Amino acid sequence: MTDKPAKATGTINGVKISWDDSEMVSHYANIGTATANREEFFLLFGTHQHWRGTMDEKKEIEVKLANRIVMSPYAAKRLAVILTQSIKAYEEQFGKIEA
Repeated sequence: MTDKPAKATGTINGVKISWDDSEMVSHYANIGTATANREEFFLLFGTHQHWRGTMDEKKEIEVKLANRIVMSPYAAKRLAVILTQSIKAYEEQFGKIEA
């Protein structure tokens, strides 16, 4: 008997999607930024420890970048839409996020 990973399924715009997370890896990031050229968007994620040190030491922050995701403009736009919807739902349940 072979154990197969469970797949989550859903439908988006009439398209059935099966999400296979069998090779997914999780990383923590408390900072992110994005850049782009004509063909691609680059999402950069990392961590910083801004909360440590004196006010003078906080004038320069070191960010350790750990992950880069490269996306087409179309995929980046879809991500922006889903993030906007997810943040709205989060704030409706838990309150406004102060940026």
